[in-house]
Amino acid sequence: MEFRLFGSIDACAGGRRLELGPRKRRQVLAALLLDLNRPVPVERLIDAVWETDPPDSARMTVQGHVYRLRRALAGAEGAEVETDPSGYVLRADPERVNALRFRRLIAEAAGEGDEAGAALLEEALELWRGAALGESGGGRSLEVAAVELEEARLAAVEELARRRLRLGQPERAVAPLRAIVTAGPHQERLVSLLMTAFYRVGRQAEALELYERTRRLLADQLGVDPGPELRATFESLLTTQA
Repeated sequence: MEFRLFGSIDACAGGRRLELGPRKRRQVLAALLLDLNRPVPVERLIDAVWETDPPDSARMTVQGHVYRLRRALAGAEGAEVETDPSGYVLRADPERVNALRFRRLIAEAAGEGDEAGAALLEEALELWRGAALGESGGGRSLEVAAVELEEARLAAVEELARRRLRLGQPERAVAPLRAIVTAGPHQERLVSLLMTAFYRVGRQAEALELYERTRRLLADQLGVDPGPELRATFESLLTTQA
């Protein structure tokens, strides 16, 4: 059994994608997975589905979704939904949930040296296949969880890049940084790291072009200038080039 929370909310057994049903049912599953092996009150499941003003039937609707999730998982080994006095518990191996495995890998990386830590961070980032809880659009608790996971992803990319640069492997920092910077050009620390990586692999023109492009975006979209770190990186590259 495998559960995926990146790109979409899915469950697979024996290589076969399970039919989980409508989006709200997947949101209930996501809430159970994020608190795997711990009781989740019905009120929290309601909060995962409705952003504001849940209907009077919300509790019954959630109970119906849990019942159908239990049936969907019944034919596969490695996962079971149990009833708890306060709500429900989904029992499964955390390693079978990609978001939980991601968090475990980045936690392990923090205690390792640069080489081993970088390998763990790369393994963690390879688990991503799209935005966290990408199809969610659910209640506040899932929105908060998605933001936290995305922030953890950015932090992992940044830490991986710093480790690869310290190891003298700038070419291995370029791809993960460029993917994030292309999607979110306002991440100035990551832009700064990508400029450094470009420069160290001999792509000085691209480093300077990236700064200029970022400067224009910040001015046009936010009405601000690059921050001190990004300016310092730019000036350092100019000095080195001279």
